[in-house]
Amino acid sequence: MAAVLPSQIVVAIEYMFGSARNELDGNGVRHSYQNEVRCLLELLESVPRDLIALPFNEYVELTRCRAALSAAVAKWAIGDISPAYAVMGKDAVERIRLLMSKCGDEVPPKEPILAFIAEDGIRTPIEDKIRAAWTDFSANEWMGATVFAGAALEGMLHWALKDRVNDVNGIRLAKMIEEARKYDLIGEEAKQQAKLAKDARNLIHPGRTDRSGNTCTRATALTAFAAVYRVSDDLKRYFGRQAS
Repeated sequence: MAAVLPSQIVVAIEYMFGSARNELDGNGVRHSYQNEVRCLLELLESVPRDLIALPFNEYVELTRCRAALSAAVAKWAIGDISPAYAVMGKDAVERIRLLMSKCGDEVPPKEPILAFIAEDGIRTPIEDKIRAAWTDFSANEWMGATVFAGAALEGMLHWALKDRVNDVNGIRLAKMIEEARKYDLIGEEAKQQAKLAKDARNLIHPGRTDRSGNTCTRATALTAFAAVYRVSDDLKRYFGRQAS
């Protein structure tokens, strides 16, 4: 099914339920609207989550409204004709309309994670790896999270060293870390954290896993994330000084 926009939800509610509703009418969603309520719930399932840009308390209210309507559909299906439960004393459908009217039809552009890297073509792929790492972390995919975070770390150091080291494409992450410290691009703590991340990322190699008995875990992923943010903080300070 095609994505449904928040503005289309507003139009659909006004079309199906009328445009002169009162949110304070807690008994306004009656069983005579059961087909319309089913339709509304199905349409809401097709609204991309990223478009529902609401403060947490309003997102909770939206979720409660949907739950109240789902409960009403269930009881109407077995012959109950009582109205849908109000949410905080308010008409659930009208609250959904008002909340969806606050949402835009386009996802706002993502704020750069690594704003100190001016070149979009370099910054964006690194940021995509960071986001991919967090996606895998949320899914308990520890290897993916560790590898993507390690790749983002390598991408940042590669960018920072490209005008300082000959043939930066030909050196490994371990050497990049040492070179970044030598040029004072990162501090000693960032260097040590980056070395831990390198070791964590190396666990993906079968030989290393067989010898050590270790595998990627939540801890290795968090180690890699810590290095990404520690190194990015140091690079931000360094290149911020250079630009001032």
